[in-house]
Order: sequence, then structure tokens, then C-alpha cells
Amino acid sequence: MIRHLTRGGLAVLTAFLVFSALRQISLPLALGIDVFTVAVIVHGFFEGEIAGSIVGAVCGLVIDAFSHGLFGLSGLSKTVVGFLAGFISRKINVQLPARMAVFAGLLGAVDLGLGILLSTLVGAESLPWARGWLFIRPAGAAVLATAAVQVLRRIRSRHEG
Repeated sequence: MIRHLTRGGLAVLTAFLVFSALRQISLPLALGIDVFTVAVIVHGFFEGEIAGSIVGAVCGLVIDAFSHGLFGLSGLSKTVVGFLAGFISRKINVQLPARMAVFAGLLGAVDLGLGILLSTLVGAESLPWARGWLFIRPAGAAVLATAAVQVLRRIRSRHEG
């Protein structure tokens, strides 16, 4: 239990630090590369649907704190993505890098679609489109999540062996 909480906290903290660094470099870049979604996908993949849902909810609330919009919208979409990442990765073999890239890209698209849908339904402020950078989020999630999974696998194999 403590191990899951520690890993989840590290996932959220890492996403927060990378997002903060990207924001200092370029705000459109920080909006185009959704490191919080990557953290949720990777954590759900390794730890399962419940842990993925919890990290998704926390990451979404952190995003909502930055956006100054309606609190909880991002939390809902990230919670769903975290659940799906854990649940689907247990049912379908996404171990190969190509499959992981497709899997993460689809989850990134689900996250973007849910975010747009919830913002539209609730009538919240308009999304920060950032000159179209928002639409590269699924591709960015695919590349970064696949790379993160490969790096974490190598770290775990060296640690265990």
C-alpha cells in the first residue's frame, strides 16, 4: 500500500516538475505536451486501474489549480484515462513498444476528447487552444509514455537483477 502511494506521489510530482519546466520554456509547448496524461497512463499501466484512477484524479486537480477554471473537470477525464490505462493493459497485451504507442495515443485522444466534451457540456471557459498545439497531445502522449515505459522497465530490471 505504501509502495503504491509513494509511486503515485512520485508520478504526480514528476509530472508537476516537468510541466513547470515546460511552462517556463513555452506555454504553448506546455499545453501541447500533456505530461500529466503521460504520468497517468504510465502509472495505470504499471500499477493497475485503481492506482491509475487515483493518480488521474490528483493530476487532474493539479491541472485545474493551474487553469483557474472550473475545479474538477480535468480530474474527471484523467480519472477515466487512469482507469482505462490500468484496466485495458491487463486485458490486452500492450507490452511491445509499437502497441504501447498506439495504446497511449488512443488514451491521449480519449483524454482530449473527454476534456473538450466536459468543457462544452458544463459551459466552462473556452479551452486554451494554443494555436493548434492542443491537438498534438495524443501523439505526444504516445511517444512520451512509450519512452517512459521502456526506461522504467530497464530501471526495474537492473534493480531486480
